[in-house]
Amino acid sequence: MKRILKLVGAIILVGILYLCLYPIDLEPIARTSPTYPGMEGEFKVNNKLTGIDFIEVDGIGPESIAQDSLGNFYSGLENGDIIKFDSLLSNKEIVGNTGGRPLGMKFAPNGMLVIADQVKGLVALDSLGVVQTLLNEIDGTPILFADDLAISKEGVIYFSDATQRNPIEVENEFWEQRATGRVISYDLNTKKTSVVLENLFFANGVALDSNEEYILINETFGIQIKKHWIKGDKKGTTELFINSLPGYPDNITFLNGIFWIAVPSQRAIAVEPLTEFPFVRSMLLRLPRSVIEGAVPEPYSMVLGFDLDGKLKYNLQDPEGGFDYITSVLQVNNKLYLGSLKETGIGIYTLKEKTND
Repeated sequence: MKRILKLVGAIILVGILYLCLYPIDLEPIARTSPTYPGMEGEFKVNNKLTGIDFIEVDGIGPESIAQDSLGNFYSGLENGDIIKFDSLLSNKEIVGNTGGRPLGMKFAPNGMLVIADQVKGLVALDSLGVVQTLLNEIDGTPILFADDLAISKEGVIYFSDATQRNPIEVENEFWEQRATGRVISYDLNTKKTSVVLENLFFANGVALDSNEEYILINETFGIQIKKHWIKGDKKGTTELFINSLPGYPDNITFLNGIFWIAVPSQRAIAVEPLTEFPFVRSMLLRLPRSVIEGAVPEPYSMVLGFDLDGKLKYNLQDPEGGFDYITSVLQVNNKLYLGSLKETGIGIYTLKEKTND
């Protein structure tokens, strides 16, 4: 009996030593997560996003959607393909391939489709289908995860480089809680580059306001949206736009006074308190991935629309996650064209009246 007890004790001791001391690649630090607002009040649960129309793309993950001056739609797929549809979302064709993973995209004033590519950096596609690299490093550091972008009327591109630490397994950004994302500017005319803002928690969506005085930046794992002034008396200053969100924000677009926020996932509220305890997170990271993957929220569809003052105007949800993992929103007239990293098509939602009820 004593031998059995000693064996059990030894096993327990080895397990404790493993959980406490076994080397891991990540370096978690302490950080307090923004307040969880819950799913009542202005974020009250609803089913307004049910019944979304669906257009197949013959591929996986049309993460972002852009429209040219003729009304044609474009998106990028997991295999690097850039696809084009006509204005009726028919007659699909492949017009190029980045050789990486195209994410956010916008048309520049010169007519080129500029793409934030997770692997290749900032690239552009011309009318002949030729892809050229615009920028893949700055100040001696590589662009590891180009994510989303906005382009001014003068041709200045503001794009996010999400992380300098975890470009492959992005969920490690949550477990580490280290702010290494940034926003970079690239002038198409002068080729001048600049790091606009640093120390962001997985810098993601970027959008300009109508007067192009500031940019909004979504911090996915920071669970907040920042406003950074690029013109005027406040130029160079940063302030919080929103820091109370029910989910993790992805891309952001702007039209007619509304900032559209794609929310691919609800918050992992069961484990968020652990952001203040890096040692506990280190212990969890020594467990099999299948254990901590249990903290991933179930599919849930959500799109939020905020006005210029940060007031919620649209609260669109589908608790069943019918169109899963929404990563972008493009408004054209009264329709929202929805992108996703996981779906095999583009979602289309017809807007109703302005309300968050």
